Amino acid sequence: MVNALFYQARTGCQWRYLPQQCGPWGAIWQQFRRWRDNGTWEAALDRLRRAARRRAGRHPEPSMVMVDSQTVKGGRSGPTFHEAGGKFGATFGAKRTVLVDYLGLPVAVRVDSARPHDSVAGRRLCDAALPKLHRVTDLLCDQGFGALVAPLARRHEVKVTVKKWTPKPKGFRPLVPLWRVEDCFAQLGRWRRLARCFEATTASATAWLQVACVGYLLTKV
Repeated sequence: MVNALFYQARTGCQWRYLPQQCGPWGAIWQQFRRWRDNGTWEAALDRLRRAARRRAGRHPEPSMVMVDSQTVKGGRSGPTFHEAGGKFGATFGAKRTVLVDYLGLPVAVRVDSARPHDSVAGRRLCDAALPKLHRVTDLLCDQGFGALVAPLARRHEVKVTVKKWTPKPKGFRPLVPLWRVEDCFAQLGRWRRLARCFEATTASATAWLQVACVGYLLTKV
């Protein structure tokens, strides 16, 4: 079941196109739903992230996290949670928000429609994740997140640092260490199920993002 779901997440194939040796696609789909609903993928993400940090010589729990989001187009017809959003509202799809540690390892993820501002999506993710991250004392973000994330982080007794260039340089220069969030998105982009958002619900979209995170973390342990 796990290999079949990794295969689908990596290749982006449809359920009915899964290889026959994986078993009946209907049974795999039902197992995906069960693991989605009972938090199995979230638990696996947490456990593998701790193992990867130990392997890197770090404490299992991070003391600093970084937040960023990514807007992707929707690839589905029929009922969906997708809405217009992103820059100038030009993208009809979903917004993926991730928390990563200093090593760039995913700590927590969330998927919403593309409509909410990045700071709103970041606030929702932080509100759910920070109470579980007892060692976190610092939160880093870019200037697009400061307005709404900062008050929330203060309620959780976390120091917020908004990283920005003053003045803004010509051309591209990565913000240190926020570039690690972009690198995490790049690694997750190798999983073709995430090329667009093909899901009808935020629960399924979040679960597939967690599947990709688990697959990425398996390369680090």
